[in-house]
Amino acid sequence: MISLKNDNTTASDFREEFSSKLVNKLSQHPDISAVELITQYAYAMQMKYHSYLITINPSKDTIFIQENALYSKWTEELNNVLADTELPLIQSFAKAKYALDQMFLTITERGQLEYFYHQKALIRSQQLQSLLNISKATLSRYVAAGLEKLPDVGHRCYPLHNGFYWGNGVWASRIQALYQTYRLRNRTKEDVIKELETEINEFQDNYNGTFEEVFGHIDDPYSLDEPDDYFDWRDALEELNKQQYE
Repeated sequence: MISLKNDNTTASDFREEFSSKLVNKLSQHPDISAVELITQYAYAMQMKYHSYLITINPSKDTIFIQENALYSKWTEELNNVLADTELPLIQSFAKAKYALDQMFLTITERGQLEYFYHQKALIRSQQLQSLLNISKATLSRYVAAGLEKLPDVGHRCYPLHNGFYWGNGVWASRIQALYQTYRLRNRTKEDVIKELETEINEFQDNYNGTFEEVFGHIDDPYSLDEPDDYFDWRDALEELNKQQYE
């Protein structure tokens, strides 16, 4: 695993101490707003992982469930990770990020956290492929399943902690589940329509025709070799029509 080191020991010690004091304060569950809870934990992470992380911001579409902070097992997990001084930096950050993302999920009904990293915390696809011992095709599948890839930053667009997550089956499953939860709750109407259109186009490509051309004459779908395709295709068309004309 590639490692990162702090350049200035004195400044690093100060940031670690500041982060530790802030986490200790937060662990006492102060009476603060949900927005402030996220803001302070994001700042604590920024201070602790300053050589790796630049900042964390909630996305513009974020909607908090209620005004007051809600504490959960993820708050406690984040406290434990941030207080641990023995974990290697990348492993520590990966665990803290997962806990913070889970905590954010519990106190919001929409939105996500956006992470900004230092350039030295990012690697190219070839480096990540080598780190995980996977092919380019497998990496693409991982990205589709939730592996973090930053947009609009050039070829160095994969954060190093992907190596920790996706090199371990348990963590990879956790990240995929979290990604799907966020994806489903944050979908817009346009996203749903696009997904339905993609599904319908795949059916048309596989069967070389439209639903009416392929199945329009069928009276008993259960007589087909693949009745599930009939019902899934039909349902996708009905849902697309509903979404477009609601």
